[in-house]
Order: sequence, then structure tokens, then C-alpha cells
Amino acid sequence: MTKHDTWVKLKPGNPYEPILDFFANGMIPMRDPFPMERTVDQNGEEVALWIIDVERLSSIQFQSLAQIIAIYCKTDAVTVALEAELKGGFSMSHEWVASMQCWVEGFARSKELADFFETAPESGTPEGARAFVEFCNTQYERWIDGNQEPRQINSIEDIDPRLRTPELEQIFNTIPIEFAIANGGFSVFDVITGQAFTHALNIIDPENSYSLVGDDDEFNDDEFDDDEIYE
Repeated sequence: MTKHDTWVKLKPGNPYEPILDFFANGMIPMRDPFPMERTVDQNGEEVALWIIDVERLSSIQFQSLAQIIAIYCKTDAVTVALEAELKGGFSMSHEWVASMQCWVEGFARSKELADFFETAPESGTPEGARAFVEFCNTQYERWIDGNQEPRQINSIEDIDPRLRTPELEQIFNTIPIEFAIANGGFSVFDVITGQAFTHALNIIDPENSYSLVGDDDEFNDDEFDDDEIYE
């Protein structure tokens, strides 16, 4: 099984709010980069389910999830925990998910989902349902039960254009700067004064020269009016 790398943030008012402090930045690890499972609610409506990745949960996170789900479903935590162990994760309704973050596996599988939707039969039809089941079966075989390795991501160009967002492009723009600063051997003072940042800019943009304005820089006295008062 590959190392899953999808995380989600939940909408305000979700039933998991009492335990979100157990998760860094309120991010919950998911097995898949989309709600892959399906169930039917009490009204006979189909519900899309995410699966919380138990392999990436600490013991306190696992226990707190079992307890909060047991309270919400009016059952006991032991039953919920055993079911999660058998199914490979806790299920969560798609309605609570506000946003998602992922990395190489998540982007690879999201691309496959986008490809599927471009060629699959119409959703809501028997043909469409069968096609989605077949698609999910291949996801199990390769990404969940299997050991398929995703292609590495080195730049924004390695990500399918359909999955790119302005926020993602901004992240890739800052990665070279953060890498240059992290590997430059700078002191805290260098970072505070901006020396580390200008060094990073000179590395990633060698066609230009960046420097700090220091005490030795010359200024044109004509720019200042002797009659002006500066506090």
C-alpha cells in the first residue's frame, strides 16, 4: 500500500468540532483525494463518503474519532472502532468537507478521476454507476491494496492543468525561496534584516541583482528640502 497524502478541512458546525484540537491545524488525513465510497441514508438518498485514513492516525485521534462518531450515531465507541478496523477507516459524509490538500499520490489520483469524468457514461444512469464501480475497483487494486508509486512533482508543470489553482501556483513560486533560505546557513538576524531573502532572490533570479539598502548607500541631497522638518 502506498503512503496516502490527502488531508481535508471541515466546514463550521461539523459534528467533529469537539475533537479537532487533536489534529494539527484541524486537518484530517483521508485515504483518497475524493469521496470514493457510497451509501444510502434513511431517506433513500445516495451519500458520498470520504474514508479517514486510520494508518495515519495517532491513538488519541483514533479513540476520539470512535467516541465522537459513536455519540453522533447513538452507538458505542467499541463497535465504531471495530468497524473502522474492518473497513480500513472511518467514513465521513462529503457534506462536512470544506477543502482538500494533497501531494503526489493525491494529484495522480485526482488526474485519474478527471480523466474518468471526461469519458465516463452520464452520471445517474446504470451505465454510469457501473463505470464508477469499475473505476473504484482499479483504485483499490493500484492505490489502496496495491503498491503503485506516483510520479514525483518538481514544478507546477508536473501537475495536470485541470488541477492547478492560483493558490497552488503561489506555493510553487515560494518553494525555491524557502529552499534557498533553508540551505543558506543564515542566522536569525540575517532573516530578520532581509539578508537571507535577498540572497535567495539572487539564486532563483540570476538575471537581476538584489541587495539591501544599507548605511553606506549614497543618496542625492537634492532630493531633500533643507526647510523640511523630520521627526
